[in-house]
Amino acid sequence: MSKSTTIACTRCAVAVPRPADVQWRPLWDAGWRWLGSQNLFSCPDCPPLIVVDSEGRHTRGPGLLP
Repeated sequence: MSKSTTIACTRCAVAVPRPADVQWRPLWDAGWRWLGSQNLFSCPDCPPLIVVDSEGRHTRGPGLLP
């Protein structure tokens, strides 16, 4: 099964091209956040689904809170 050629924001569905495996930094720098193992992505305009705390742990962000 091939990977999708785009990633889409889980909340608003805006999509961008999926970068090559080692080229994710520009998306991170642009404000995209993700937890790829759960296929969760948030664009710069939506509340982040995942946040990284000061110890490097990934936790639920405001985009996943009820």
